Amino acid sequence: MNIKKLFTKPASAKAMAWRRRIIWGIVAIVVVLGAYFLFFNKKTTQQTLTVHPADFLQQVSVSGKVMATQNLDLSFEQAGIVRAVTVKEGDQVFAGKFIASQDIAQLSAQLSQMRAGIDLQKAKLAQLLAGASHEDVKIAEDKVASADQDLKNADQSTLVTLNTSYNAIYNAYTVALYMQNTYFTSADAAGINVQNAKNDISHDLQDAKNNLGDANNGLQGAPDTQISRVLSDLNNTYAGLKVIREQCDIDVYYSRVTATDKASLDTQKTNINTALTNLTASQTSIASYKTALQQAQNNLDSVKAPARDTDIAVYQAQISQAEAQAQDVQAQIRKREIFAPIDGTITTVNAKVGSISSVTEPAASMISAGKFQIESYVPEIYVALVKIGNDADVTLDAYGADKIFNAEVVSIDPSETIKDGVSTYKLKLELNDNGVDVRNGMTANVVITTEKKSNVIAVPQGIITGDASGKFVPVKNGDKIEQRAVVVGEISSSGQAEIVSGLKDGDVVIIK
Repeated sequence: MNIKKLFTKPASAKAMAWRRRIIWGIVAIVVVLGAYFLFFNKKTTQQTLTVHPADFLQQVSVSGKVMATQNLDLSFEQAGIVRAVTVKEGDQVFAGKFIASQDIAQLSAQLSQMRAGIDLQKAKLAQLLAGASHEDVKIAEDKVASADQDLKNADQSTLVTLNTSYNAIYNAYTVALYMQNTYFTSADAAGINVQNAKNDISHDLQDAKNNLGDANNGLQGAPDTQISRVLSDLNNTYAGLKVIREQCDIDVYYSRVTATDKASLDTQKTNINTALTNLTASQTSIASYKTALQQAQNNLDSVKAPARDTDIAVYQAQISQAEAQAQDVQAQIRKREIFAPIDGTITTVNAKVGSISSVTEPAASMISAGKFQIESYVPEIYVALVKIGNDADVTLDAYGADKIFNAEVVSIDPSETIKDGVSTYKLKLELNDNGVDVRNGMTANVVITTEKKSNVIAVPQGIITGDASGKFVPVKNGDKIEQRAVVVGEISSSGQAEIVSGLKDGDVVIIK
């Protein structure tokens, strides 16, 4: 056939129909040949797996974030001007490290003054408990001795004054007796008054004599007893002289008694009055010296006496009160200071010297030192598998899948957290090997091993079939494939089925 002519000559209707039949015949041959090669010339291929005992792992995969064990914001408790900042970002700090402070100059001065007062009170208490020194005792004893000598000197001086008083009474009695015998011998009223006055003075003279003797001999108590009695004698004598002097100006005696004798009576009255003044002064002096001696003795007794419980209690109460006040000031200072509460690293520093700090903005932030943690969320369908203490392998996006870190589950929240509409439970893992590569905030991929069995034969779960009689696995036996009955145990999270029985080491199973 001349093909060229067939396609180049103008086609008749009959020729066109014949041409279409040829084209469709060629298409049919191609389809038949394709179907043959597709359906009848296909070679059968199989994928097999030789089973061996190995570790059977139950694992849960999650993602999370690396975080420090503690992330802390450090703030002042009240607003104020920042006076000092001692750290910068990245600094490693230890617990108790001074971070920053506000203006505390006035409070510090107040605290120093209080502490000085407390030290003074403690020193006084110690002095009280130790008792008086030998020097203090000697000084107190000397004061007693001096006061006692002053009293003795006053007693001696008083004896002289008593003797002078006795002489004044004696002289007054002599003049009274002379006046009676010279002018008042009659038994008239004036004579009787003079006689009675003279007798009273005579009695006072005898009493004064007796008291003077007692005072000289140290009888009848202290000298002030004799002083009081002689003062009474002097007052009585003065009264007697006054009566006699008054009689000299009555009736006939006015002209009978000479002016000289009248003057003598006035002189005796003056002398008695002077003796009264001197003896009263001696009495006051002795009383004063006795008081001084008693005070000196009391002081000596106090110096020698041990500390009383009540005195000790007073000092201790004063010290406790002062310490409480100092603690209050110290608390105010601590509100204006920031110290690192833990060992760690400073991550941010917001406080600036001279600026006004706010209680709402952290002055600095830090993370704890030591091991990092990973915070993640496990879906509720897996949470029952995860236990505290489970080991995990961790990779970090920053370093790729080749660098694996070891971690351990340390906590699982008891309550759920909804994440993207799914119930999850927050868990924390602690990295066991931080190294220098781990940083806060890195993305982590975590594979938690929840269960591990050794020497377990496992096959892909998808090749297991089953019916009412049991479960089966396709096993290659020579050129044949048999469905072998097996007992299936647990299914791993990766889809591997534990074969408890039915397969042995070296069996070849068909997986495809």
